[in-house]
Amino acid sequence: PAGLSARTFPARLWHLVNSPRVRSVRWDSLARGLLVERSLFERELLSPAGALGTAPDAFKATHFGSFVRQLNLYGFQKKVPGWFGAAVLGDPGAWLHFTNPNFRRDRPDLLLHIKRRTKANRQRLAAGLEVRSRQPSRFQQ
Repeated sequence: PAGLSARTFPARLWHLVNSPRVRSVRWDSLARGLLVERSLFERELLSPAGALGTAPDAFKATHFGSFVRQLNLYGFQKKVPGWFGAAVLGDPGAWLHFTNPNFRRDRPDLLLHIKRRTKANRQRLAAGLEVRSRQPSRFQQ
């Protein structure tokens, strides 16, 4: 959407989940959550060979934990496997389910509301003020 830099973590994640070339990340059955197959994600997007082949500008991380930390910093929450909306064809147990109320397939405009959680941002939200964007992290460069 207009006003959102393509270099932000939410924008890159949006691009990945909507890319037909990326097999390790997809929408849940309700298109309101993100499903990630860890081992495939690591091979496809985090390894040097995969990152260069599938999504050259996706992430510079080499550890899945770093990716999950970014999800947490942007307000994504991990859901228990098998909950309604998490089912996919194949083995649903291999897929990790993450949700954020502002990350929905049919509402790209909501991406503007996904902000990196910092102490300053939490204080601004508590005071009812608008949260400002931070400098790009290493995942956004």
